[in-house]
Amino acid sequence: MKDLVILVPDKNVKFAIDGLLSRYDSLQIKQISYDIFIHPHHDPGIYHQAVKILQPLIKDYHFALVFLDHEGSGQEKISSAEIVRKIHGELERNGWLHRVEVIVFNPEVEIWVWTESPHTAAALGWNSYSELKAWLIQNEIWKQNTPKPERPKKALEMSLKIKRIPRSSSIYQEIARKVSLNKCQDDSFSNFRNILQKWFPIN
Repeated sequence: MKDLVILVPDKNVKFAIDGLLSRYDSLQIKQISYDIFIHPHHDPGIYHQAVKILQPLIKDYHFALVFLDHEGSGQEKISSAEIVRKIHGELERNGWLHRVEVIVFNPEVEIWVWTESPHTAAALGWNSYSELKAWLIQNEIWKQNTPKPERPKKALEMSLKIKRIPRSSSIYQEIARKVSLNKCQDDSFSNFRNILQKWFPIN
């Protein structure tokens, strides 16, 4: 029986989570065994079918984590909290009681990418984070005096495009493996780390 099963909407999220879980010391958890599965129908598939995927795995894993983007889920008219309650409730009623958590990226997984770090800039082909941020502000992709771009996926895509770097899931993994975890202030990331520390304490 493995420690954790993770359901994600796409390869980008898979590579990001895999990169983070390799850093168990930084996450302050024990080293764990896990599998990550991609839903073939992406975010809407996870919203509607998480139970279908995870119910057969109840006896194979101690815990389950579910990730999806708010943007692109087909549920943009309801809040992230409502999405969490719906999926979490269904999974708990179908065998995962007290063993499952749901995390919604608001608006998209790229919100975790925008952490002030030279590693973020380097992964996107830039010399420094300040240079990258200044270019995005100048091109009205990042509003001045805001902590992160309003459209994080667009900001990432444009940052790569101007440097002629093809978008790749390995970029997400590289950032996840190198950026200081203490610098990521997004609420969903803090929730992710807290969940892991509760489930997999070092002692």
